[in-house]
Amino acid sequence: MTKQTKHSITVKNKRHTYFLEPKKGGITHFVCKSAKIDQDFLNEDIPALLADLPKLIIAEQEYKKAQSATVQFRLRPEEKKLIEQKATKKGFSSISEYLRNLALRGEV
Repeated sequence: MTKQTKHSITVKNKRHTYFLEPKKGGITHFVCKSAKIDQDFLNEDIPALLADLPKLIIAEQEYKKAQSATVQFRLRPEEKKLIEQKATKKGFSSISEYLRNLALRGEV
């Protein structure tokens, strides 16, 4: 198998890095933190993904910008650690994402 390759794309005068890692069976693993993508794609879908990548990055930036309100609360260190563990186990990238999903959608 070929190693992971690093590439970048410039969107709004900022460079955004993405990684491609070929896998067996005509699959490529694609990672772009700026677009919040970390998953496998069929090789034939990669060109369309790359064409849409600037729009996906901009959409993620606008989503983050819209999240300007904060909610704060206190908890014990062991409670925070337990929440972090649950968030990670469920596949969330942050406690905020996990708690937002739990509070707004009731899904965990």
